[in-house]
Amino acid sequence: MHRLFGLMALAAAAIGLYLLFGPDAGPTGATSVGAETAPVTYGGWALGLIMGLVLAFLARVDWATLPARVVAWIRLQRRRLWLAMLGGVFAGILLLF
Repeated sequence: MHRLFGLMALAAAAIGLYLLFGPDAGPTGATSVGAETAPVTYGGWALGLIMGLVLAFLARVDWATLPARVVAWIRLQRRRLWLAMLGGVFAGILLLF
């Protein structure tokens, strides 16, 4: 599945480059350089590329073992988490009073 999302990200990059540098049909039907529409097409291209890359990254995560890994990390960091929670309580008391 991550290969499909990677392919979609590359397709988004190719389409974005075409829209950014390719000809743009004006209202009269004449073609012109897409410089005046560059910010709009560049924003859509960048958003599509980032979304494709994020989806490709999320597809590589092994979601079946995620709860076990989170519990193991919490057990490993138990002392630090306890101290952080205690510090948060003390900071809340200090700020409220």
